[in-house]
Formats: sequence, C-alpha cells, structure tokens
Amino acid sequence: MFVFSLLILSFVLPYSAEALMLHAPLLDSPVTLDWNGSATLLEAPLILNLCEGLFRVDPVSLKILPALAEKVSKSKDLKEYTFYIRSNAKWSDGREILAQDFVDAWMRVISPQSTSIYMYYLFDVLNAKEYQSKKIKTPETLGFYAKDKHTLVVKLIRPIPDWEINTTFWPLFPNRKDQIEKFGDNWWRAGALVSSGPFIFDSYEAGKRAVLKRNIYYPTSSNVDEIDFLIVPNSDEALDRYDAKGFDFLWGIPLFSLGKMISRKDYHPQNLMRIHLLALNSERFPMSNKEFRKAILGSIDPKKVLTSQTPVLRIANTLIPAPLPGSQTSSQFHYNPALAKESLERSGIVINKTTKLRILTSLSEPFLSTSKSIQTQITENLGMNVEVSAPKSMEFTAYMDLGEYDATLISWTAKVFASQDFLLPYSGEATFNRMHYSNAIYDQWIFQGIESLTSNQKEHAFDEAQKLLIQEDAVAMPLFFENSAYLAHPWVKGIQFNSMGIPLLGNVTLQAKNK
Repeated sequence: MFVFSLLILSFVLPYSAEALMLHAPLLDSPVTLDWNGSATLLEAPLILNLCEGLFRVDPVSLKILPALAEKVSKSKDLKEYTFYIRSNAKWSDGREILAQDFVDAWMRVISPQSTSIYMYYLFDVLNAKEYQSKKIKTPETLGFYAKDKHTLVVKLIRPIPDWEINTTFWPLFPNRKDQIEKFGDNWWRAGALVSSGPFIFDSYEAGKRAVLKRNIYYPTSSNVDEIDFLIVPNSDEALDRYDAKGFDFLWGIPLFSLGKMISRKDYHPQNLMRIHLLALNSERFPMSNKEFRKAILGSIDPKKVLTSQTPVLRIANTLIPAPLPGSQTSSQFHYNPALAKESLERSGIVINKTTKLRILTSLSEPFLSTSKSIQTQITENLGMNVEVSAPKSMEFTAYMDLGEYDATLISWTAKVFASQDFLLPYSGEATFNRMHYSNAIYDQWIFQGIESLTSNQKEHAFDEAQKLLIQEDAVAMPLFFENSAYLAHPWVKGIQFNSMGIPLLGNVTLQAKNK
C-alpha cells in the first residue's frame, strides 16, 4: 500500500478536535477505480466522492453547474467550447488542476487500447471516433487541447447546445498522467490515488471496508472528516446494522424491501433515472424478422408484468423518464394478442415443439418475477416455448455480450441527465449496442434532438426516434421506471443522490448522535 503525508495548512476548513466519521454501507467490493477505463456503477459511490469534472448536475434543481470549471464559453455555431478551470482548483496533493489533466484523461478514454465502454461520450469531438478506430493516428488532430494552464478547448463535429453535460460523467473527469506513469496499474489504489473531489482514498481492506478522508484542498461546508464504507452485500445485515445505529444512513435498499418501509419516519424518497425494458436481439434469428418481433411484443401486457413492488415502480410508456424531452408522447407497443398472432403468421415462422425463445435476465428482483410474467404471457398468447436463464450478476454481462439470447431483460440508468442518454445505447454510435440494432434514420432523429435548440424540437426528434425503435422496428419494450429511497438517522444532514442513485457526501454534516 502506498502512503503519502499531506501538509495541513492553517487556512483550510477547521478540523475538529475529535474526527467526525460517517458510517455507510458499500454494496460490493470495487473492482477498479479507473474512472477513465472500465469503472462501473459498482465503483461509482467511491469515484463520485473522490473526484469531479468540469461541470456537475445539482441533485435538487437539476441544473448543470460549474464544478472544476468556473465557466464555459461557446461559439455562435455551438461547435467550439472553451472551459476555464478554476485557478484555485487543486488535487489532493496540493498541485493545481490543469487543462492538460483533462487532455491526458480523455486520451485514455479514446485510446485504441481503451477499456472504456463509455468512449462514445467523446465521439462528438472532432476526430475522436476516428482516432479510437485507428483511422487517424495523429493525436494533434483531435478536437481537444490545452490552450494554456487553465483553458481547455473542445471542438465538436456538430452543433450541440449543452455538450458540457457530458463532463459531469466520470469517464471525462481529469487524471494525473505523472501518477499513472509512476505507479502503473496501482495508480488508483488507496494511498496512491490523487483525487480532485471532497475526499481522498485513505485505505482499503479487500472485501471488508474502504475509508475516505477529507481532501483539505477541496472547499466544502461539511464537517465530516472521514467516511467508513463497510462492504455489506447482504441487505438484511445492512438494515440490521443501520437500525442498531451502526450506519448513519442506508441506501441501495432492494426493491422488494422498499414497499415495506414507506411508513418509517426515516424514509426519504429518492429520484432515480432508471428504466427496465425488454431488449430483443435483432441480429439473431428469428428475432431478425421484424414481424416476429412485433408478435413477441404484442403478446406482452406491461400492466401484468408489475409485481408487488408497485410503490417504487411505474409503467413506462417511453424510454425516457420525465421531465426530460421525449418523455411526453407514448411510444409503448400496444398489447394485443390477436394482432400478435397475425404478425406471427406474417413472419412465416412456424411454431412447433422444437421452437424455443431464450430470455436472459438477472438473478435478482424485480428481474426474476418480471421474466416469469413475460414467459407466461408469451407462452399463453403465442403457444411458444420460452426458456428463462438467470445467471449470477458477474456472469450476466458476459452472457449478454455473447449475443446468444433472443431477448434480454435489462435496466438502464442514466449516466448523464439528458434524453439522449436513454437512446444512444441503441445507436450505431454506441460501443455496446447489445441489441445489434442498426437504423440510420434512428440515428438521425437522435442527433437532430441533440442539436436542437428548443424544447419542442427536441421533444419531436426524440419522440420520432422512440416510435421507430419501439413501434415500427419493435426492438425494445419499455416496462417500468424505477424509483428508490434511502434511510437516514436524524443527526445526518445534507445527503444528496444523483440521477444514478449514487450518494454524494461532500456536503454532509453530522450532529450529535442520540445513542
């Protein structure tokens, strides 16, 4: 383990005589904290409390606000952005945060050797996609560069009015090239990682706990000196610890438990931008037949799919939740068993005893109960043999990437607070289009919405994209949106959650505990 000493300056925030520690659960052990590489939602609770980007989304107002940048200026054609980094922004070792730190980080994201599945968040940047695919080998032609110490220039391939929202997502956070060169693959380990957010990564015990300590160079009103993340995958054990005042707050509560907790005084609703849907593999026969896909979707009634977890689930008529553009017009595929049978006949595919439809789902709720409902409805309405496979979570993604299943029951959580975040995964631009769907007109509608200046224009473009994907091409079926909640003891103030449901603890204050 690498350990560094920090010079504590007298003019930073006051340090309490007795360190105030926030106790919180961590749902699983982190695999990597490489935020420019393969880090996922699993590691997000650590990353988003260690680091930040040029801009951030305020969890309450949902406005895009400056973070490491003090402001941004945009060209009249909306194809060039100039970010001005705060001159007082510092890394946790006291060094200034520079424009070059963003350049170095973004080069890692779009490197031909990159492991990031989120590289497409930079594909609107001039020559980024071409560089990643090795069509262009000269990094000097890329559309992002450091103009000076604190000025970052970004050139885009199309006019986009709010491109800065992409910088709120961790793959575009800055990084320290010198630290990566010094420590190699260990650069993100506790003691070696240099952070730009409210905390530093102090220590980690594999499978047990991760400890964060306050970053003295980060301005905050929090009085929390230390966060002790205890790794507790078992939700019942986590709740018991919380009720025994071993945790100051509890998050990541399973859906089947939330409905039982609504009456608790410490229950707090939490906005979550997440949708559950059935995705059809349009490349695999017989799903490659559009009429067959229409038959499958037409045989499923989403209202019958919802289980007893209804307090935190609501029927989705679109892929995009409110209040984002594209959430107003229903693009749901209508349940109609009679028309579904007609579509099956038009497909020319004969159903017999050997015909089997394979659905992949996760070994957790509400996925299991949802998949069983879908299985029953398809069998009853189309007379088809449906097999559900539910591997463990570590294996689920690997099986999905193989593309051997006819349909997959998935959830999608918005990584940035924008409509396109719910639509791009099905675009040819995405690096992980697991439905193997390709339609140039669909892509045109998405990018027309991204480029539009008015809300009405965005609404129309995103509506048309969804109608094409869901109704005309019958590749995806929106099922329900998921909400969430957390529990917090009264002595904890200032907890916030982003649209991914990740706790942001930089402004938390602790009062005296009543134990």
